[in-house]
Amino acid sequence: MRDLNIKKPDLKQVSECVWEISTSYKKGMLVPARIYGTKKIIDAMDLGVYNQVTNVACLPGIQKYSYCMPDGHIAM
Repeated sequence: MRDLNIKKPDLKQVSECVWEISTSYKKGMLVPARIYGTKKIIDAMDLGVYNQVTNVACLPGIQKYSYCMPDGHIAM
């Protein structure tokens, strides 16, 4: 079951196709999360994708960024 309390993060556009979620989005994030994709792709992403990429940003030992590619999706 999906977590209905997930909110879409404020995304900072880093370049034409790179978007960043700040470490302030979720408690425990050690690095920012970066998502690659056009605005159209980003807008169509399921909220679960943001949850996944920010969960990865909380893992011990992670370096620099957590990355999500344009085909990011959640498994059903």
